[in-house]
Amino acid sequence: MSDEPPLEGVAIVGLAGRFPGANNVAGFWRNLLAADETISTLSDEQLRASGLDPEALRIAGNYVPRRGLIEKPAHFDASFFGISPREAEVMDPQQ
Repeated sequence: MSDEPPLEGVAIVGLAGRFPGANNVAGFWRNLLAADETISTLSDEQLRASGLDPEALRIAGNYVPRRGLIEKPAHFDASFFGISPREAEVMDPQQ
């Protein structure tokens, strides 16, 4: 008989995520291994649709019209993470 206390509890370890160009972790790793570029360059039309003036951005000179786009962003459960819907719309996905 061992002097060690019996083990208790259960540990469930997992990983899930959605990333630009990948709907799951396996897709993320495929993109990483293949050195695939998954950050999109936004067109002037996309900038206008989001309320930005492309010409004003060019004049400012420091705006880079690139973004990591995630498919079906409406599926993000902001309230689960304590984030308001508005904040979820404008937040930096790297945060």
